[in-house]
Amino acid sequence: MSHSEILEVATQIADDEGLDAVTFRVLADRLGTSPMAVHRTSGGIAALRHDLVSTLVGEAVAAIEWPEEWRAVARTFADTLHDLLMRHPLVLEAHRQAALEAPGADDTSHRVVRAFREAGLGDEQATYAYATLHDFVTGHVAIRLSRGDFGTVPAERRAVSVYADHHDYDRRFAAGVRLILDGVAVAAGAEARS
Repeated sequence: MSHSEILEVATQIADDEGLDAVTFRVLADRLGTSPMAVHRTSGGIAALRHDLVSTLVGEAVAAIEWPEEWRAVARTFADTLHDLLMRHPLVLEAHRQAALEAPGADDTSHRVVRAFREAGLGDEQATYAYATLHDFVTGHVAIRLSRGDFGTVPAERRAVSVYADHHDYDRRFAAGVRLILDGVAVAAGAEARS
């Protein structure tokens, strides 16, 4: 049993049942070994959970093909983070507890802030623009994962909802990102004029 085999099984467990479900006993049962063998190979449960999140985030970051234009950089970041969190809810769960420590994660944040500076924002505004985009993505995914499909909401509730006529999670996400980026463009224009 290798560390990568443990991570693969741990990912499946965490995606299906949450990060807290990743225990040595559960891993050992799935791998057909003893909990102590999993412990020895993984270096402890905290280390294993950290490695799990770090690996998933690092792989997602490494796969990004960054464009040049500032809007495209920001959109690429938003789409990549959205897709990662939807595919692996355990990353969102871990991110609620602490900043994500993974290869390339900080570089990604700085790249997006640089893109907003290239759009014309000052340092502080560029940092807050990044935070706004980041927080929108994580909030959108958290709501989507916790509430599920709008079709499962009771018909009476759906009928009075503000989303009764306009509820498509993908369109909602795309519109939110577009509105944030349009706001960045307006703010950058205002900074340039002042």
